[in-house]
Amino acid sequence: MFNKVLNFFSLFGSLSTLLCCALPVTLVSIGMGATFASLTSNFPQVIWLIERKTTLFIITAFLLALSYFMMKRADRLSCPIDPEQKAVCEATKPLAWKIFWVSILFYFVGLLFSYILPLFLF
Repeated sequence: MFNKVLNFFSLFGSLSTLLCCALPVTLVSIGMGATFASLTSNFPQVIWLIERKTTLFIITAFLLALSYFMMKRADRLSCPIDPEQKAVCEATKPLAWKIFWVSILFYFVGLLFSYILPLFLF
């Protein structure tokens, strides 16, 4: 159960990094600055995320690392003997890894737009 909650918060954190950093830069880069202005006026929480992006990235990295170690531990555990529970267990383990790697991808896209590209472009 803890692993599911941890995976949820890891995905939530990595999506937040996309919202705070990759989305604004992408919208402005392709000439949709007015769309970004409309987005921030309708959802002012985006500005709150942008102001705290370093903390957001650190917490998300910690959650992703913790999620990775918990999932590795869960992979070593065997599935239950009950056929129904075993089928669910075997079906959800690969899905959990796919969600984890999507979270990692989101995190690194946000990291790229927030910290790496500004070093080369400005």
